[in-house]
Amino acid sequence: MCLLVGMASSLAGQTTREALQYLGTSQLDSTAATSIASDDLQVSPHPESDAELAGVNRGPGTAAVPLITSPQGISPALSGVGLTFNGLSHRDQRIAGTGLYANTQFSTEPPDQGLTVGNGFVLQTVNAALAIYDASSGALRQGPTALNQFFRLKPEISRANGTYGDFTSDPRAYYDSQVQRWFVTVVAMATNSETGIFSAPTRLLIAVSNTSDPTQGWKIYGIETTYDGSQGCPCFGDQPLIATDAHGLFITTNAFSLREGFAGVQIYAVSKRLLTGGAMPVIVHWNAPKLNGGFAFSLQPAIQATFATDDALHGVEYFVSGADIRNMLDRRIAVWSLSNTAALSDPTPVLKLRSTIVPTEPFGVPPDALQKAGSTELGSLIGEKQQFIATNDHRMQQAVFADGKLWSALTTIVAVEGDAVPHAGIAYFALAPSVAPDGAVKAQIVRQGYVVARNADLFYPALAIAPGGNGAIAFMVSGAEYYPSMGFANLTPEGVSEVHILAAGVAPHDGFSGYKYFGGSGSGRTGDYSAAAIDEHGSIWIASEYIPLAPRTLLANWGSFIAQIVPAK
Repeated sequence: MCLLVGMASSLAGQTTREALQYLGTSQLDSTAATSIASDDLQVSPHPESDAELAGVNRGPGTAAVPLITSPQGISPALSGVGLTFNGLSHRDQRIAGTGLYANTQFSTEPPDQGLTVGNGFVLQTVNAALAIYDASSGALRQGPTALNQFFRLKPEISRANGTYGDFTSDPRAYYDSQVQRWFVTVVAMATNSETGIFSAPTRLLIAVSNTSDPTQGWKIYGIETTYDGSQGCPCFGDQPLIATDAHGLFITTNAFSLREGFAGVQIYAVSKRLLTGGAMPVIVHWNAPKLNGGFAFSLQPAIQATFATDDALHGVEYFVSGADIRNMLDRRIAVWSLSNTAALSDPTPVLKLRSTIVPTEPFGVPPDALQKAGSTELGSLIGEKQQFIATNDHRMQQAVFADGKLWSALTTIVAVEGDAVPHAGIAYFALAPSVAPDGAVKAQIVRQGYVVARNADLFYPALAIAPGGNGAIAFMVSGAEYYPSMGFANLTPEGVSEVHILAAGVAPHDGFSGYKYFGGSGSGRTGDYSAAAIDEHGSIWIASEYIPLAPRTLLANWGSFIAQIVPAK
């Protein structure tokens, strides 16, 4: 089915050029502590105000709950899976840190997944830690390293004297095969040293590897974000998302005031060749761009499967988002284009940012996911049960541009025929975008659908498409018959496969974030997103959370799993 869109819109919003800050050098550490101090009951604050959209009124929307009459079955993955191994766990991130950083990590939930692969390495991030693995064996090459240590920040907390340091969150990683460099981004905030309350200044930090080997040296850069917002600043840039095209590195954030709530989407663009070449390029910044007929929120920059360097538009990067996150139900998404990206290497870059709204299949805010009942060490200790897993909202998740198509997916509410209660499922979209010489963008849906399972919830999708059109969607699986697990489905031109369980959870989620004793709402917080990447050989790599049979801490038992998927030919 093909749906055409209306006129593309020009965008309001202030555009500025800013200086990049060079902050020094870094390298991952090869060792970490092996034990946890007895005072592990320190709980890290985590700014998830974007999930609540403080200060923004939600409306019912203009769509109905999707009714699914033929859900996918659930089965083990029997073929097409290559290397698999356990990634970072809560225990790993809690004990990460050496020297000055030993025993300075908080217990942190949700883990917030990041993954990138290339040149024989796998780099994974979760909140507060990162590690590098061998892509041929899964063996740990470096880490786990505390994010504050890697970025040369103050330790999260000094337990020796009870003072707080810098807060970091939402790391993302990306390997650019064209320039053969690695990028890691993170949001960083100062805190009150005595109370730990977030304060100015805030920054977006960017680590760039010196070579194609991420185990060697890195350079650290920073973008001041304290006053990047439309209202109520000081602000911080929540959930930084990254991608590149042939010319630029692109980072988007949701700016939030430290006092008043949502302060507008932010877009940052910089020449990747100048940046990786050691220069100090100009940052082009869009502060709170508007979306005509919608509400801009969580713009996903598209990861590009291949890099076109000779197009007539001199470089285009696409973004995709929901049309209006305030609607409980909707049937529209937004496509954004940033053209003339080759100009990022100019002293005064001039680029064109445009957007348009596309009608789609319906989707809406998903319900929390049920999880299988079982024994819980922390829950039993405090006398609580945790029946549900938070699925958050229906924001757009990871986007990919491959073979002229723009792909993405989100978590949605679905009604499954025969099930008495609604579930969380996956809605996915493939669009054919185009940009006119004046920068106006158009797009049309060429494929869309759902990934849904009976008596189970699927949430936090991450989609990757290999050259040729075959791909995979990674996600979490939970339900009355399933502990929180990692699953995926194959995408081919013919359709979507069954849901395959790659890493089956062995116990309920038993982390502090869901328990009322620690200020939770009764629904546990697993990762707010999964991750997917494509290596230079065309293999898809995916990562997500699950509950492993492995050593845990008192406060949390989450782990992560990494898998190589060989797309069907």
